[in-house]
Amino acid sequence: MNSILSTLVNLISIISPVIIFGTCCYFLSKKPAVEAILMTIGSGIALLTTLFYSVLMPFLLGDRHLAYTDVSKYYTLIGIISFIASLCFAAGFLILVYNTVKKNKVIYDQFPKSID
Repeated sequence: MNSILSTLVNLISIISPVIIFGTCCYFLSKKPAVEAILMTIGSGIALLTTLFYSVLMPFLLGDRHLAYTDVSKYYTLIGIISFIASLCFAAGFLILVYNTVKKNKVIYDQFPKSID
């Protein structure tokens, strides 16, 4: 019972990556652009790394009794992969914000300025 409860508590950390990944997939389905692709790839890999940290690593540590050096190798590798995923998501988000601001600037420039 205690292991089931601790597993459920660990799964709470998965809620926000799932929501972000679902939102990125929806955005990609509505507008297949570079920013949507980058954000979906980044959020998908981030979801996988969150699953690794919260589900797989406690299982490996509890059942396999891995040595500290092996565990640190896994954490280092998944940290590098997570960093690359974060860069992909950030680049896609930056492109999205830039395109949105640029589009709004064009709309504001269409109206004549007030002389008052």
